[in-house]
Amino acid sequence: MSLEVTGIDDLRRKLDAVATAVRRAARREVRAAALRIQAGARRRLHEGGTTDTGRLANSIATEEEASGLDYRVGTNLEYATAIEYGLPPGTRPDVESLTGWVRRKLGIRDPKEARRVAFLIARKIQRHGTDAQPYLHPAAEAERPAFRERFNRAVAEAIREATRG
Repeated sequence: MSLEVTGIDDLRRKLDAVATAVRRAARREVRAAALRIQAGARRRLHEGGTTDTGRLANSIATEEEASGLDYRVGTNLEYATAIEYGLPPGTRPDVESLTGWVRRKLGIRDPKEARRVAFLIARKIQRHGTDAQPYLHPAAEAERPAFRERFNRAVAEAIREATRG
């Protein structure tokens, strides 16, 4: 007895085409979601009045992982976590860093006065901490439900397109 199976090569080509189309659609949606999270985090910083120079908002970047199916959205600025999560009491910020903020935000031009006010602010932060001003996690959470829907729709469409013909 013998059995002959035909069309295996054609089936492999179609399966490869489906896999390629699904991967392409998934990468596209993951990248788009990362960019929306980035934009949402920047918007939250601006709308929340958290921006001083715009450095933090402008530092939020997206980075594609090797697989193309994972992205990182974040910043490498040291003070970013202090904004996102706040500072606990006992943490004393650098007076020099605060001096520039005092001059820009409070309009104090005299260098000695700006430093004195910065010192007082640093002392208050050390005693009482600061409140969290989340911007990145809320942006990611806001994207989550829509991402799932767009991702599933894109993958389903990719499968339909790849299996036609």
